[in-house]
Amino acid sequence: FQAEDGIRDRSPSRGLGDVYKRQSIGFSDNHFPEAFTMEALQCKFTKGNDMDSAKRVIAQWKDNADKNFSAPYSAWVITPLYTSNQDVEFDFAWLGFSPDAASMGRTQDEWQATGAETIGAKWEKVTDCDGQALYGVIEARAPKNPSKEGQKGYLSVSNCSFKEGKTGLDLAENDKAWNEYNDKNGFEGGVWRWWPGAGSPTSYEHDFLLAISYSSMEEYGRGRDNNLAAMRADTRPESILNCDAPRIYSSENMRLVSSE
Repeated sequence: FQAEDGIRDRSPSRGLGDVYKRQSIGFSDNHFPEAFTMEALQCKFTKGNDMDSAKRVIAQWKDNADKNFSAPYSAWVITPLYTSNQDVEFDFAWLGFSPDAASMGRTQDEWQATGAETIGAKWEKVTDCDGQALYGVIEARAPKNPSKEGQKGYLSVSNCSFKEGKTGLDLAENDKAWNEYNDKNGFEGGVWRWWPGAGSPTSYEHDFLLAISYSSMEEYGRGRDNNLAAMRADTRPESILNCDAPRIYSSENMRLVSSE
């Protein structure tokens, strides 16, 4: 899904504001993309600990969240699979999602008031998490199958920038073309754009991160094969983005709460 170009574009960030100019995008069915807020932490295990150690603390965090969070908050853990040590130096990442920034802020306040000192102290004994950042998330393609609590899968993540002359105003029509292409090829995963916000590196040079979910590595491989065949036949939709090579992670849901 436009993530195989392997080209870095250092153009200045532009596009998120354009996405929210909804009257200018021109969705033919008056359907606007789903939007979320995400927090991300990159973590390493402390000496003698592993994912089992982290999951024991996560179970306590989940119990606390179930009792005290008054806004939806769902979480996934992703662990490196196809990555380079040059690009990925963490053991796992924590991805938490709420329907909007206010809901994310509320759950953060409730966590600080109810679990940060006790459960948080246990978390710090088994993990060393480097920073915490917020992202605005726009859904370019909804997964064909709804997520389930505890679900496992795969996630590819690429850095992307708009090609010269392209902006967020071009996303709607381009997404439509790519979604039709992916429907034709049987792709059932979801596609999201993560726009950096508070806490993200000030040195970040791209416009956003492109995240794509897969139910299996076979599905990922089939997508690559389809893209290669379409490129040879010149039937692949136009790419308005320059994206670097994706990093692929195993993903596992830790908590799932509907925003409805």
